[in-house]
Amino acid sequence: MPNSKVLVVKSTIFHQGNIHKYTWTAPDGKTHTQIDHTLVDRKWDSSIQDARSSRGADCDTDHYLVVARVRERLAVTKQPTQKFDGEIFCLRKLSDSQFRKRYQIKI
Repeated sequence: MPNSKVLVVKSTIFHQGNIHKYTWTAPDGKTHTQIDHTLVDRKWDSSIQDARSSRGADCDTDHYLVVARVRERLAVTKQPTQKFDGEIFCLRKLSDSQFRKRYQIKI
């Protein structure tokens, strides 16, 4: 089963009021049902935090918009520590007056 997707219905598992579960209203205006769902791959199953219908969205249809709140998880990779390729400074050499003069000239 490596290429097949295992989908999970996520819009039916959240506990909320019936008003947020209905996704379709019949033409009589009294019958409400949940016929639209949110499907997600099982790999991302725990990323869905909430799914509900949004009755305020004007979509010019008798279906309500189904909205899912998703938590995004980013993988952070550690960067290898940068090595200093430059010369190590020996401050004791600055006490020598000739070395200090050469250093000042170079700078």
